[in-house]
Amino acid sequence: MMFTTSKKQRPLNNMDHEWHLAVHKREADPHASARAIRMNSTYLELVDGLYPNRGGMSAAGLLGVGVSVFVLVVLIRTVIVRYLDPSWDRQDESEMLWAIFICVVAFSLLIAGIVAFNLKIGEWFHYTHYPMRFNRQNRMVYVFRGDDTVLAAAWDDAYFTLRVNSRIFGVRILGICGLVLKDKQTVDEMFVIGYASPSREHCLRHWEFIRRYMEEGPQSVIDAPGFEFCLPIADKRETLYQGWIALVSMDASNPILRWFMSPFHVFFFLGRLIHRATSKVPLWPADVEAACRIAPGDPYVRDSSTNPIGYR
Repeated sequence: MMFTTSKKQRPLNNMDHEWHLAVHKREADPHASARAIRMNSTYLELVDGLYPNRGGMSAAGLLGVGVSVFVLVVLIRTVIVRYLDPSWDRQDESEMLWAIFICVVAFSLLIAGIVAFNLKIGEWFHYTHYPMRFNRQNRMVYVFRGDDTVLAAAWDDAYFTLRVNSRIFGVRILGICGLVLKDKQTVDEMFVIGYASPSREHCLRHWEFIRRYMEEGPQSVIDAPGFEFCLPIADKRETLYQGWIALVSMDASNPILRWFMSPFHVFFFLGRLIHRATSKVPLWPADVEAACRIAPGDPYVRDSSTNPIGYR
């Protein structure tokens, strides 16, 4: 799922209670996890969790459409060559046409299904990323949904907890989520913070980066690990170089995995180009921007303009 919120009412469960994250309690040393887009004394803006790997779904769609189109071309060519063959007696003409017709319909439906999937919940014709803002001045969290709307949740009223995002070969991938409660025991909507890891400690460190910013201010996290630079995607598309760096960064620390994944990175990068070309840059509504005004001369402004040259 590429969007950042899920609106489905349910009761709070045992895991929600067991893994509850209190906003006034320190959990670990903060770590930004290279997810920050910009920060200042008013708000902290983070990217969604799928941003680093974006392009994989588009690449799979590209492969599916490409193979299907190739098969259709081969089928059409087969018919043309068959009819141009002077030695063909046409005894099997009816069977051949029916078989080819069924194959053409099947692969045409497959193409339509792949395109529809990517248009509905995939990576085509949506947004380049889905940002989230934590405003410490008005104590609000703003979440850019995938349906052109924004969720506004009160920081002090949201119920934060760890959750199991997925399981990969039996390994639990943990994430951080905020629950908007309808009442004390009923979840009305969930928003997912853009970081996931099989390590509970790593998740807690990223949570602490957010929590400490909101509770103690930008000066408390300005030197946090993982905050050496900001993602250069605020109000603009990433450059091709930045997109490539985002894809390979997940495997950068492991040279063996990086070598093994190189062909996949190239393939996924083609999908990322399609996603980049068809998607819009997210822009916050005027009311959110008004609530997130930055004071003139704010000494804690950090964005891509403060990055090293070459990554701005």
